[in-house]
Amino acid sequence: MKGGDGMRIGFIGAGRVGCTFGKYFREHGIEVSGYYNRTAEKAKEAAEFTNTLYYEDVDDLISESDAIFITVSDNSISKVFSSLDKKKLSGKLIIHTSGAMSSSVFTEQDVYKFYGFSIHPIYAVNDRFTSYKNFQNAFITIEGNSEKIDLFRELFSSIGMKTAVISGENKTRYHAAAVFASNMVCGLMNEAENLLISCGFSEIEAGDALKGIFLDNAKSVAEKGPMDALTGPIERNDTGTIRKHMSSLSPEEKEIYTGASLAVLRLAEKKHPDRDYSEIAELLKSGKE
Repeated sequence: MKGGDGMRIGFIGAGRVGCTFGKYFREHGIEVSGYYNRTAEKAKEAAEFTNTLYYEDVDDLISESDAIFITVSDNSISKVFSSLDKKKLSGKLIIHTSGAMSSSVFTEQDVYKFYGFSIHPIYAVNDRFTSYKNFQNAFITIEGNSEKIDLFRELFSSIGMKTAVISGENKTRYHAAAVFASNMVCGLMNEAENLLISCGFSEIEAGDALKGIFLDNAKSVAEKGPMDALTGPIERNDTGTIRKHMSSLSPEEKEIYTGASLAVLRLAEKKHPDRDYSEIAELLKSGKE
């Protein structure tokens, strides 16, 4: 099964992640058996989307697949796995796609002779039918059985995706890093829009006003790294402006501002080790205007 040759992949779960992986695999020559889902209609939709099959019986999907991806919500992975006939998993590769959970959720691997993995894309999969289009930008992390792990490294490499192997004990901390770079950015952008709306902007105007700075900054971070892309009052050691910012914010807004600013401060100190940022540090830590 080098480079994915001969590996036939099936999916339990026909949501955003399952559809995205399945479609991307199919478009890059990886064989996909099809989908099983608790709601048959979703399995049919995913099968039609990927030009594969849908299965009414999960045992049929397992028997016709070498690798089974369980692409369900994190809190459903254990339940789905426990419902499977473990004897039918013998010799199979079984994978979940949680960022925070390890492959240890797949118990009794030695007893039933199957191989457990967690495979997670660092990528915002936000739509069942369109997220595959830029999925080549995802970075794939792989954790699991050391005997078979190279199969997945070779498979993803063969379809142009970068990978890294991670230990199970680091999965939760790793996932927190992905949340910092993705979900938390969404939260901060929402806070920025709300501040502009409170200044008299309409919702559309607020979005338009921030779009350019967000996109240009994201491009700069991607090309240069966060340290070289850093600008603003903390980087230039402008205590007066930061104090004014804090005085204009509500307690809830100030809490977000100071928390994020302390992270920016650590970056500024790294960028300019010769500058004395102690006044800003004290201001942020004390929360005083």
